[in-house]
Amino acid sequence: MCLLKSWYGLSDYKVENKLNDSISISYFCGMNIDEVAPDHSTLSRFRTALTKTKTFEKLFSIINAQLEDHNIIVKKGIIVDASGIDTPRRLKGKTNYKVTQDRTEEEVRVKKQYASSVDADGRWLKKRGKYHFGF
Repeated sequence: MCLLKSWYGLSDYKVENKLNDSISISYFCGMNIDEVAPDHSTLSRFRTALTKTKTFEKLFSIINAQLEDHNIIVKKGIIVDASGIDTPRRLKGKTNYKVTQDRTEEEVRVKKQYASSVDADGRWLKKRGKYHFGF
């Protein structure tokens, strides 16, 4: 749990929630699907006890040495919900552009114009081999 907290920059509360929510994270921590994660205060007390006895730094150095022996590089990460939300697709055919000129900077700007039924903030994404327009 301390490794996940360190790698993903999670708080004690978020580690507890991720352990109860994610099967892969609970499996990484050696928990079965029917077990409930220790609460945030237990994690805090455990980390404090390790820090007081200076075991926390020794433990991390041993783990880092094992990772290096297996050529595993761990970088800080982030957990992202990668679900897509579909929106109405762009109209097929010719794309219209609007050219504007800024009076103060004399800069010409080109902006795509979409039909009112199309969400201009959406983007094309590929998921499971199929293209979707959305977020």
